[in-house]
Amino acid sequence: MTRETLIRAGAAGMIVAGAALGYSYVSHPHHMTPETIASPGWIAIHALFALSLVLGLLGTTALYAATALRSGALGLAGYVTLFVGMMMIFGLDYYEVLIAPYLALHYPAVISDHGAGDAMGAVAVAFPLAGLLAVLGYAALGAAWLRAGIMPRVPAVALIVAALAFGAGLSPLGGLVAARITAAAFGLALIAIGAAAWRAAATRRAEA
Repeated sequence: MTRETLIRAGAAGMIVAGAALGYSYVSHPHHMTPETIASPGWIAIHALFALSLVLGLLGTTALYAATALRSGALGLAGYVTLFVGMMMIFGLDYYEVLIAPYLALHYPAVISDHGAGDAMGAVAVAFPLAGLLAVLGYAALGAAWLRAGIMPRVPAVALIVAALAFGAGLSPLGGLVAARITAAAFGLALIAIGAAAWRAAATRRAEA
């Protein structure tokens, strides 16, 4: 696999991940009752979010691998931080796709008491921490790409700002509307990064 092929594969992953992330957050149900969590719609939305996590992480890994030497220590720190955060988030989403609907159907009292699981026991601490790691990691990686001139200024700055805004939207300072708006913005930033990387790879191939 050539470097340009790796970058285009990563770019495609980022584009699809950004679209899937934005849609899954915008369409996420507000009321997490046992009936809602047991529904096919709940499973579909969280399966789509799982897809955004997998493709986003694969796409980011591909783009970082192709730019690791130029990204420096800040890029490495950002990548490792977002990797840990996204893996933790995927663990909860795995529960929301495969376990929570079963509990909602057969043990609805558990869901009534604890919701979808993000406020259950130690998860109440781990889940916000995972989100914080992911958004800070993306902001740091975006800053490294911007500083090294790896990504164009507009998409790099958009990634930094949208990642930090998404973190604020998911925090207690935000709310449902803020989370949806900032998630959509973050998804668009991932799409912009993917599109910029794709164009750059296509240009280098045409000039070769």
